Amino acid sequence: MSGRRIAIYGKGGIGKTTIAVNLAVLLARRGLRTLLVGCDPKKDTARLLTSRLLPSLMERYDALASGAAAPEEVLLPVRENLLVCESGGPRPGVGCAGRGILIALEWLQKSGAYERADVVLYDVLGDVVCGGFATPVTRGFTDTICVVTSGEQASLLAANNILRGMEAVGGKVGGLIFNARGFDGEERLAHAFAQMANTPLLGEIPCSQRIKREELRRHVVCEAEGAEAEKRALTALAERLLALEHAASPRPLDPEVLYAAIEQMERCDPDD
Repeated sequence: MSGRRIAIYGKGGIGKTTIAVNLAVLLARRGLRTLLVGCDPKKDTARLLTSRLLPSLMERYDALASGAAAPEEVLLPVRENLLVCESGGPRPGVGCAGRGILIALEWLQKSGAYERADVVLYDVLGDVVCGGFATPVTRGFTDTICVVTSGEQASLLAANNILRGMEAVGGKVGGLIFNARGFDGEERLAHAFAQMANTPLLGEIPCSQRIKREELRRHVVCEAEGAEAEKRALTALAERLLALEHAASPRPLDPEVLYAAIEQMERCDPDD
């Protein structure tokens, strides 16, 4: 595999898809051949890029394997230089979604899709709750892991858990992405966690009503008029990711230590 391969992890609902989609659009605009892979049975990664849900690779897998379907049916151009693929997976409660991700990524490799891409972005479902969702890492499909977090307690705990999981499987962590929720003292909490976990903050996305409004219209904020603050933050993140040369050396915290640190910082909040 050539080029940069970036997997984006984080707590469910933390904004991974928003960040992955905007990064993909910005990288494609730079002339980089970009492949965005949705690793989620909900197949909703491309929802901001198209007016419809795309067919998933798992839905078309048998037809692809037999030659009855063409690769273009699941590798869809949504912008110039930007292809998107939804891995898909079984219905909730049926089968193993992680296994579906593995099958999809192996098919992408065999199809040559990776070799034709300058950048691959993986939008990975939720926390690392089973080995299947760590597939982009454990099978060598990624060279950089980014963990999205806010300053909320649940998000920080999830980020810490992901760092621990990546340590266990040998994942190369690039750093954290701070996606702000907008409460007082949040930035201080996120920066403190990054320092305690010895993991750099690669970018900071401001809390933005514009992002939410654009997504309700199924628009990408980096393509919206007037969203200059959001564009600057996302562009800076894209540039930082392209410039990364070395993996971080995270030191995930014992959960009780992290709980205590968060509580201590809250008690010392200067705004109280």
